[in-house]
Amino acid sequence: MKQIRTNFKFAFKISLANFIILVIFANNSFSNDITDEAKDLYIEHRNSVYQIQIVNNATGKKSTIGSGFQISKDGHIVTNFHVVSSAIHSPEDYRVEFIRSDDTIGSAQILDIDVVHDIAIIKSDPNESSFFHLGNSDIEKGTKIFSMGNPHDLGMTIVEGTYNGLMKESLYKKILFSGSLNPGMSGGPAFNRKGEIIGINVSTAGNQISFLVPVEFLSELFKVAKTKSVTKSLSWDAVIERQLSKNQNDYFNKILSSNWNNLSIGNVEVPGELTSAFKCWGNTPEVQYTLFKSADIFCSNEDVLYLSSNLWTGEMLFRYKWMYSTGLSTFRFYNLYENQFKEKYDYPNAKKKSDVTNFKCQTEFVNINGMDWKIGLCSRNYKKYRSLYDINLSMSSVGEKMEGLMVELVALGVNKTKALDFIYKFIGNIKWQK
Repeated sequence: MKQIRTNFKFAFKISLANFIILVIFANNSFSNDITDEAKDLYIEHRNSVYQIQIVNNATGKKSTIGSGFQISKDGHIVTNFHVVSSAIHSPEDYRVEFIRSDDTIGSAQILDIDVVHDIAIIKSDPNESSFFHLGNSDIEKGTKIFSMGNPHDLGMTIVEGTYNGLMKESLYKKILFSGSLNPGMSGGPAFNRKGEIIGINVSTAGNQISFLVPVEFLSELFKVAKTKSVTKSLSWDAVIERQLSKNQNDYFNKILSSNWNNLSIGNVEVPGELTSAFKCWGNTPEVQYTLFKSADIFCSNEDVLYLSSNLWTGEMLFRYKWMYSTGLSTFRFYNLYENQFKEKYDYPNAKKKSDVTNFKCQTEFVNINGMDWKIGLCSRNYKKYRSLYDINLSMSSVGEKMEGLMVELVALGVNKTKALDFIYKFIGNIKWQK
């Protein structure tokens, strides 16, 4: 028995040793396969990826950092619009520089921009060294892709992740990238195993939820940009306004021509998710009172366009508040009703008075589909982009004694004529159910 036990232990040791060797071999093979692929791609492309710095002329110190990558031997470098926006808005105060993989510094001029898709092409001196070739983003979901950039000014890195298709429920096409982008990687390249660009790093929501601009928008911009020469005296305000105006015009045409999904709140049918880009959320306040009740719906498109650190636009939202009395007198209910909707949208999109005018408002009593409403309409103008406005519509029903609906609609960066067309359709879709 002792000999059998000894032989069993010996055999077990041999089997365990073999198992450990197999596991180590398998793990090493798997690890080396991943590490070597990223390593080889990094070595091949590191000279085509740069850190982008926006330098303050008065101090000589960097004020913004991002990433960029070269796409031609003529010195065309791609980054995000938001990375170079300070140099676009205040070229007398800021300049664009890039740092190569060998830590040498080069200067660049802004050649062209796409503010809607957050792309900028800058131009350095012709460079015969390596550069990326543009591919396409039409690849299979689940495909492994790679991103490069300089996170938190810590040095150039490469990140492996997964292509998870285009965001379907968004105003602007973005690729969902399951990989860890971090601040400082904005504007860096995202590419496939062949080293072909499929997108541009743009933003992250954390927890390996990141977003890329599809390369097709870059290809369109580059077709025009490569025919241009740098003009230092160019003002970008007209270019930005033209792009924003076209974008919002196309956006409103799509909304106005679509069939809206309506919702019910209390006794009223109201517009809900206007397109797939909108999301609506319902809520009943936690604190409910004995003598009156309320319910809320909030809808928004959750998409914004970055213009500067002090200004963004493109958002649309609307909210409904339904209230009804369960024991108040008419006078007390209306007093409470009027005070409930004093929390107006505070317009955080414009932090400086130099960006927008003051609001101008008008108030009227109107009848909509047989119900009386008090309506206020306010608008303010963008000072740099004179064809664009922020719009605020507020409505309160006044036709019922013991119940009522309050509505607020906000649209940022819109053409006034298109906004009015939208408002007429919006209020026309509000119907009191008897």
